[in-house]
Amino acid sequence: MYSKEFEQALKFVLEREGGYVNNPNDPGGATNKGITQGTYNSWLRAKGQPTKSVKLITDAEVKEIYYKNYWLAAKCDKMTKKFAVVCFDSAVNHGVGKVNDFLRACQWNDLETFYLERIRYYNHLLDIKKTNITFIHGWLNRMFALIDYVNKL
Repeated sequence: MYSKEFEQALKFVLEREGGYVNNPNDPGGATNKGITQGTYNSWLRAKGQPTKSVKLITDAEVKEIYYKNYWLAAKCDKMTKKFAVVCFDSAVNHGVGKVNDFLRACQWNDLETFYLERIRYYNHLLDIKKTNITFIHGWLNRMFALIDYVNKL
């Protein structure tokens, strides 16, 4: 059901998203494997299921949410392998709408400009909320890991 490209991109993302976290400085609130409580609630409701703690999310649910809400929503299935991985990770980290902004800025064909736009966005997040300084090292490490990973594809 899932493409090899999605599986590769998901592996990269899950290596960075980790387990359950509920950092009071994170506007996303409680997350598990990168899925926020709000995203999980919406997904469960759409399936006609009662909401429950994101702590209880299964690997199968994580995979399906990432596939439908991020991979397909960001149209990664229509991209080159490198752009697909970069856009998927960006969608998970910033939302699908922000990926479209980055793609426009790089004119849909320049990964280096895409990376720079994403880093500029991290700086913007620092400007609008000083407590985001807590996350900047992790964000930049993720970018360096992403660039390294994509260069090996």
